[in-house]
Amino acid sequence: MAKREMRSLFCERFDFPPAEYEERAFKRCLYWHARLVTPVVRRLSPRFFADDLRFIQELGLTSDWRAARSEVLAFQDENRATGGLWRNRLRLRVSGRKAADLAQRLFSEERRKSTPP
Repeated sequence: MAKREMRSLFCERFDFPPAEYEERAFKRCLYWHARLVTPVVRRLSPRFFADDLRFIQELGLTSDWRAARSEVLAFQDENRATGGLWRNRLRLRVSGRKAADLAQRLFSEERRKSTPP
């Protein structure tokens, strides 16, 4: 059986069309306090979350936990290196941990479904 991309698993699990993946996964993976100010930040600085959205896109293309974990680690390293006050100290960004937990849960569910009893 061919491995499915996380994007497909996410859309199936939460029951919405693939065109909504990026925005829904982005919102689900934000830190809780960032969800409150994200609409204002996006209006004032539309490119502020560009790295987060790119990460969500790349994560959606992964087809197993190992690849997803690699994307999460790269995202976390990039934040440490270039994040600055807003992204690192105030955490106005996607949470790598939330994204990793989501990916692990989706790939685990898929593996259980595809493994015969």
